[in-house]
Amino acid sequence: MGVRRFKTLIAIAELGTFAKAAEAVYLTPAAVSQQMKALEDELDMPLFDRTKRPPVLNPAGYALIPKALKLIKHYEELKPSLEGELDTLENLTVGTVPTTTTGIMPRAIKTLQDDHDNLHIRIYPGLSDDLYAQVDRGFLDVAVMTEPPTIYEHLIWRPFTEEPFVVLTSKEVEMTDPMEILRTQSFIRYARKAWVGKDIDHWLIENNIHVHETMELDTLEATAAMVMNNLGVSIVPLNCCSKPEHEHLNIIPLEDTSFKRVLGVLYRRDTSKHLLIELLWEKLIQIVEESGVTKAMLDPSQTTKS
Repeated sequence: MGVRRFKTLIAIAELGTFAKAAEAVYLTPAAVSQQMKALEDELDMPLFDRTKRPPVLNPAGYALIPKALKLIKHYEELKPSLEGELDTLENLTVGTVPTTTTGIMPRAIKTLQDDHDNLHIRIYPGLSDDLYAQVDRGFLDVAVMTEPPTIYEHLIWRPFTEEPFVVLTSKEVEMTDPMEILRTQSFIRYARKAWVGKDIDHWLIENNIHVHETMELDTLEATAAMVMNNLGVSIVPLNCCSKPEHEHLNIIPLEDTSFKRVLGVLYRRDTSKHLLIELLWEKLIQIVEESGVTKAMLDPSQTTKS
């Protein structure tokens, strides 16, 4: 009886449907259905009311949830004592926002694997709100992401850099006043559903800037590509590691230097991977310092938030 089946059961209880749970646990809906059928067979009792569409938990299923949560917690606590610290260091499941997946993370992973020959890392890209939920449920060991608006008590947040927001234009745009650019040029908006997109929206409203929106995109990389082809301008966080394509863009600082995105690592307080996550965080700090593009967050008072 695998722990993963209980994690899937909890995802269904929290999200309401097999389809939504499948996205959360990185399985197909068919695989989720098979897992739940196997769990019912092992327990010799139905856990879902399948007369309803989609199926919903029945009383036995709801009664199993707190026990499943306790079982998963005990399993996570038991692993280090049974396997030893070195064994738990062999695998690390990491969630990453897209800018870090193609930016700072490859370098961090390379330095980690240089130090740990047997280390296997599994990367799951996603937006910060989704990664937060995956860490919270225990599906990810750690996430490299934007600072959450709130942090549950059982989670730990450790920032490693802050990236100022900048205005991005193509080389064909000759204006240099960021406010004038935003008010007069076509605006490419980063997804409103993302935390960064919401921060940008709030900043525009606070500064009474009405933009002429022509496009909305889900990734900052795609936004930069559209701007580079002179399809509009945008506001984006300055990547902590500069990229070659930046040479083909105008990067214009905002006068409001307090407008920043904070990047860090999020993980569960009860994780068995503390040592490896600490090493990852240190590698990220080191890479930021070496890049010299943004400032590493080294103040001890800023390094832990829970």
